[in-house]
Amino acid sequence: MKIIVTGHGNFASGLQSTIKLLAGSLPNTMFIDFTAEMSETDLAAKFQQQIGSDNILFFCDLVGGTPYKEAVKLSFTDEEKFAVVAGCNIGSLLELGLNQSSLVQKSIKEVAEEFVKVSQSGTQFFQHRQVVQPQNDEDGI
Repeated sequence: MKIIVTGHGNFASGLQSTIKLLAGSLPNTMFIDFTAEMSETDLAAKFQQQIGSDNILFFCDLVGGTPYKEAVKLSFTDEEKFAVVAGCNIGSLLELGLNQSSLVQKSIKEVAEEFVKVSQSGTQFFQHRQVVQPQNDEDGI
């Protein structure tokens, strides 16, 4: 399996930089930016350059954008070989990217579902809570 991280501007290379800082590198993971100078055709050609016989999971920045649409177009050619996720986070990319050996027996669709599940569990809102201190009795008990 290969993971192709893609998105608008420097989304992919930005994630690549973060991954490098945190974990070094992820095996079988490519990072393809969709910059202002590129057309949809240019992006599709970059995708084609990375496709071999492996299953491909596209990790896109957002639903409906050009990188997502181009990945979806490819997925129509072979839905057993391609899966497309969008809106996932760096935590899911790290967790699944570093544990690719545990995903070998899973279909590309199951891997995509796992990406979404891990992203959802890693998205949290921190809330302050008031901590009530226990009362100390004067006699030390």
